[in-house]
Amino acid sequence: MEDFADRYGSRFAKLVDRKASGKEFEFDQVLLMPTAASYRGLVEQAQMEIKPRVMRYLSRRWSQGAIENLSFFAMAVAVYARSICDPPITIDVGAVLLRTITFCNRRCANRDVSGSGCRQAMNCAEHHLPKCIKIPRDIAVILGGLKRYIATGKATSGAEPSSLQEAMSVKVDPGADYVPATSC
Repeated sequence: MEDFADRYGSRFAKLVDRKASGKEFEFDQVLLMPTAASYRGLVEQAQMEIKPRVMRYLSRRWSQGAIENLSFFAMAVAVYARSICDPPITIDVGAVLLRTITFCNRRCANRDVSGSGCRQAMNCAEHHLPKCIKIPRDIAVILGGLKRYIATGKATSGAEPSSLQEAMSVKVDPGADYVPATSC
């Protein structure tokens, strides 16, 4: 069986935080996920960037594993936004996690049906992933760019197609002087 790396080249894409820490994070192009070392690096970088007050609040609401799972994702989006996007965008990782937990709190508080929110499903006061998690809309677009960057290994511009269907579409311009041939 032929190896993926032999057939398509390197299997890993690198994301370098040029603007802030200078750290390099490696992502598997097939899984669209960071390697184990990069996952740990993204979590550590997120913990350094999140304000201690925000981290204390998050720790009261989510388990340590839940915070790690969301902070690696938010940190990867933040690194992509400030290092690859043109123009660079500043994303506060703590604010992203606070908006995520706000949605989770709203969902859990407004559900009366048994098992509908993560706190009711687990019968406790702590939130559990991924039952109530919804990605904030303002970073969903950047997340799409990050996924394309990891999959292709290169940055895409806003002028390039954003969906596979759009990328595969054919644009035909017959010109002003085109006259179709009649068949009679």
